[in-house]
Amino acid sequence: MSATGTTGGVSMTEQAGAPAGGPLTGIRVIDLSAVVSGPFGTSILADQGADVITVEQAHAPDIVRDTGALVESAQGVSAMWASLNRNKRSIALNLKDQRGKDLVLELIRDADVVVQNFRPGAIERLGLGWDVLHALNPELVMCSVSGFGSDGPYSHRPAFDAIVQSITGYPMVQVDDQGEPQLMATIVADKVTSLNVAQAVCAALVARSMGHGGQHIEIAMVDASIHFLWLEAMWNHTYVDHETDSPDLSAVCKLFRTVDGWAMVYPLGTDAQWQGLCAALHRPDLASDARFAGLHGRITYGSEINQELELETVKYTTAALVKLMDDADVPAAPVNSREEMIADPHVQHRGIVQESVHPTAGTIRSARSPALFSKTTSVNSRHAPLFGEHTDEVLSDLLAVSADDLVTLRSDGVIA
Repeated sequence: MSATGTTGGVSMTEQAGAPAGGPLTGIRVIDLSAVVSGPFGTSILADQGADVITVEQAHAPDIVRDTGALVESAQGVSAMWASLNRNKRSIALNLKDQRGKDLVLELIRDADVVVQNFRPGAIERLGLGWDVLHALNPELVMCSVSGFGSDGPYSHRPAFDAIVQSITGYPMVQVDDQGEPQLMATIVADKVTSLNVAQAVCAALVARSMGHGGQHIEIAMVDASIHFLWLEAMWNHTYVDHETDSPDLSAVCKLFRTVDGWAMVYPLGTDAQWQGLCAALHRPDLASDARFAGLHGRITYGSEINQELELETVKYTTAALVKLMDDADVPAAPVNSREEMIADPHVQHRGIVQESVHPTAGTIRSARSPALFSKTTSVNSRHAPLFGEHTDEVLSDLLAVSADDLVTLRSDGVIA
């Protein structure tokens, strides 16, 4: 099965079984996770060349297959699934049947990594906990992802992005002008957790290469989300021995109206950039205002700066304002719509948004892997899989399961 697509004018050819060629080529990952908090992390590993085999439940496909934009002809490859699971293989097993469990254990015996995000305790009840897997494969790296961790008063709770955002304070950081808390308009808790999954797995693989053997990694969405939030959103809660009342960065950085839309003009750069901003807008009074001297002053009096800048930006079109700032070496940008982002000349030049042809979903867009390696170049070697698309391939090639046994296992509901 093959398909072709282009990204930034570069041809991509997809061939079944073709190595990705990325820095993780040769690493095999058994992905027992579902939805986003694990699979987005394993998608990074897959983009970088790992052979990621995602294990779906034989009678319950991953709910992401049915989430968001989905056309009937795509056969369970939703827009979200297509981006989240490219470069992976899908097998479908019934892990509650001992034969299904034995199959996944055999796959894990020779694997490098296992990622799972069952609720704490569930993987142990399945007989696939760390103690079992480590005894089977001492060199294995296992990453367990959960909403709240394996212990603590919330560890038993189901976790979804909006739940974790709420507990970790994101909506209060996003308070609107009327004082109402707002969720982040993207699944930030899921995605930042997955970034930590990919990084931690790679760190454990490095440790293994240095002779430390396999190990178990635990990543909780609440932990990852607070860590991600802390830097600037919690700066008034960092000094324990001193009280501070610095405005939130979100209260200082705002979008400005223009004649025909919106632009971002950034007043918190260097002193030279601030002076350039004031000169470009013909506001020498702002340049000489002692309150705004230095970055700390511009943060402290950010609200006052914004009021003054609002008076000026409405005199320009977005394009004219951005050019004016760019000529003065002042950080600025148009506020792109989603369609404008795709068409943005810099996005186009970088080949960030790529197109490929999926056998059931047709031509699809996705964002390429952001890491560009000078030697071990990553490519799209596989389309996002149909449900259980690679069950027979994986079990026959890796475990030598015969064609007759595959028929029996399928008729018994052990595989799909």
